[in-house]
Amino acid sequence: MKLVHKVLDFEVGRADEAERTFWAVASNGQVDRQGDVIDPSGWDFKNFMKNPVIPWAHDYNSPPVARARDIKVAGGKLWFKAQFPTAEEYAFADTIYRLYQGGFLQAFSVGFAPLESELVTHRIEGRALTGTRYLKQELYEISCVTLPANPEALVSLGLAGLPQPLTPAQRSAPQPPEQTLGRKSPLAAAAARRALVRLALDGLVQRRLDYHRGLID
Repeated sequence: MKLVHKVLDFEVGRADEAERTFWAVASNGQVDRQGDVIDPSGWDFKNFMKNPVIPWAHDYNSPPVARARDIKVAGGKLWFKAQFPTAEEYAFADTIYRLYQGGFLQAFSVGFAPLESELVTHRIEGRALTGTRYLKQELYEISCVTLPANPEALVSLGLAGLPQPLTPAQRSAPQPPEQTLGRKSPLAAAAARRALVRLALDGLVQRRLDYHRGLID
């Protein structure tokens, strides 16, 4: 059976530093970039809880970076409680946990097997987008990832001071002169810092993965 990977809408509650856990909310029926929708009420996670590992980027050849301590569907949403190992247990996993805390990682992804689905066409910003509506699906795993397939698939750790993404309306609205993306504007500086952080994060993650695969010393 084909395994499908999808990034869902995730909201994350404040982390419990002592337990190194947080609850995440997923699957609110949003349409992703491929025009697909996952029905939160259709999740089957019984087998997943027999081995509730959370890999990095769907990498099944390396040790998992976390595990799901609990999972449930409530209020039309899929909830799971992620727990990360300590730095002494697994340094790379601790790095991933800290990156979520710092807001540098903001997404998760699910791997699942479709059990029942149908084609559906949506009207988005005046254009037709045809995709799949998954009605029933078996959850195989949940992964930490950097790039979401769903434009709304970002997380908030409930920590004060973290920047929030602009809404489509905010992005398209005219900006006052002092906020335009000029050479000296605060927005330009912030965008540059985010780009540098993303490049540094991608390099760090790739080096860690290469190390664990034995490609570098």
